Amino acid sequence: MSNNEPNNHYYEPAVRSLGLIEGAIIVMTVGAMAVVQWLDEQTLQVFGWFLFPIEFLLNAVFFPGTETRLRKNGAALLEALPIFLLSYVLYRFAKGAISVLRLVLPKRPQ
Repeated sequence: MSNNEPNNHYYEPAVRSLGLIEGAIIVMTVGAMAVVQWLDEQTLQVFGWFLFPIEFLLNAVFFPGTETRLRKNGAALLEALPIFLLSYVLYRFAKGAISVLRLVLPKRPQ
């Protein structure tokens, strides 16, 4: 039914409301931001000390002139996630390349 008909008891909102998936994405984003803020407020900097050697080695190899600093928990966690994602992507790429090479290259005689 539309709002133009007489004796219409139904209400159609002018603005479409958020669905379940959009609402869940918003709640998860706000929750992740709250966790990162809570981690930054903690006095014990666990993630910063975990990320420091990894970041120090990567900076030494790719950016020799940069100075690596110890980060807070939340910032270190947000920086560690792309590093771990890049490591996983490189691992999957290498694994796929090795499997293709095994198919292409002839087997060695025994």
